[in-house]
Amino acid sequence: MSIILRVYTSIMVEACICTALRQAAAQSTSHYDAMLAPAGVKVTMFRLLRRINDATNLSISALAADVGLDRSTLGRNLRVLERQSLIKMSVGEDGRKRMISLTDMGRVTLVAAEPLWRRAQADYAQMIGADTMALLERLAAHEVGRQI
Repeated sequence: MSIILRVYTSIMVEACICTALRQAAAQSTSHYDAMLAPAGVKVTMFRLLRRINDATNLSISALAADVGLDRSTLGRNLRVLERQSLIKMSVGEDGRKRMISLTDMGRVTLVAAEPLWRRAQADYAQMIGADTMALLERLAAHEVGRQI
């Protein structure tokens, strides 16, 4: 599978990098969502389930910082997972923080989704190659922006 993105507008003579990246992100999200569909989750939810599973005593604020979402957006996503009985939220020891953990169903769903995610990951790794993957990792870590 080969994807070549060239994005132009009527006033630009060159491709817009930002638009190309956004389109590539949308296409890759669709691919991962399709691959994860048999487990009943989308890649955005799978990402949260993995982070919740990997942590102990995880608060909403800590998860928001970890995944780079504001608390409001994260809260909406967590409510979906809670309605699906994949996570449970409880009041922390201090009575103010809301803590998040996976339910048994959440763990089962994560186990079912993991090999599907690995397949989607392998598909993209093969398609984009090691150099592009390294560049994407640098972009995600904000290293490129610091060099400008």
